[in-house]
Amino acid sequence: MDDLIQRARKGDSEAFVALFEQSRPALWRAALAVLGNECDAADALQEAAVKAWQAIPRFEGRSSVGTWFMRIALRVSFDIRGKRGREAPYAPETFQVDAPSNRGDRERGGVDAVPLDDFRVIVGGKHRADQDEAMDVRRAIARLSPDDRLVLTLFYLDDFPTQQIAAILNASEGAVRARLTRARARFRDAYCGNDNQKAEAAR
Repeated sequence: MDDLIQRARKGDSEAFVALFEQSRPALWRAALAVLGNECDAADALQEAAVKAWQAIPRFEGRSSVGTWFMRIALRVSFDIRGKRGREAPYAPETFQVDAPSNRGDRERGGVDAVPLDDFRVIVGGKHRADQDEAMDVRRAIARLSPDDRLVLTLFYLDDFPTQQIAAILNASEGAVRARLTRARARFRDAYCGNDNQKAEAAR
């Protein structure tokens, strides 16, 4: 990793691409959580890659390169969201583990692409989710705010510790833990609300 960073700082584009690709899945999930749709998330990643390439000669290693990439990607994502002045409709069926590799993958989505079991941990689920649960989980995610989706994504899907999330979000670790607690509660409420709606419909 250090060798790649040093080479990238000296203008080696192949080294930079190798570094960025290592972080791409996490960056994709974060951008999607903030922006709510794959088209905007793809635009954000492309812009973030350009900005990171331009800035990599000044990278001083005060944080990990993955944290540095994430800050850039989130700054771009929030800028895009701010320019629109509204949150784009969130399509939960497109919430994927990795960035889609082509247009067909982007349009396909589907239950198998969703990291359901990671999010089911929040509500105490132990077994693998079936298709009905997949829909419930996705609907619950769709009801969350972008900020809630982001902190849950960073913690549960990207496995970032609260200390690293604090560095990414420029917040205290205590503030991150408080945000996680609130986001988990909102996810559980949304998830259990899906169960209540199904129970009412079955009567």
